[in-house]
Amino acid sequence: MKRARIQVHGLPDDDAAARLEKNLTGKTGVPEARIDPALELAEVSYDPELVSPEEIVNWIRGQGYDARFAGPPSGGRGA
Repeated sequence: MKRARIQVHGLPDDDAAARLEKNLTGKTGVPEARIDPALELAEVSYDPELVSPEEIVNWIRGQGYDARFAGPPSGGRGA
């Protein structure tokens, strides 16, 4: 598993962040996602054999939010 940080802009409230987090975690290759709407930041665990950070970003964009890959978590191993 790898981890990535993704900037997510346009979340109107905590409920929207919770819905996006739940839906993202349900995607193939994404066992865990945590979204902090105050920081506009998602930290995502993903299986690089099943999904790439770019695919995750594109999926988030498809949900109507602006998103961009922000790199691996600080002090951690990532993409």
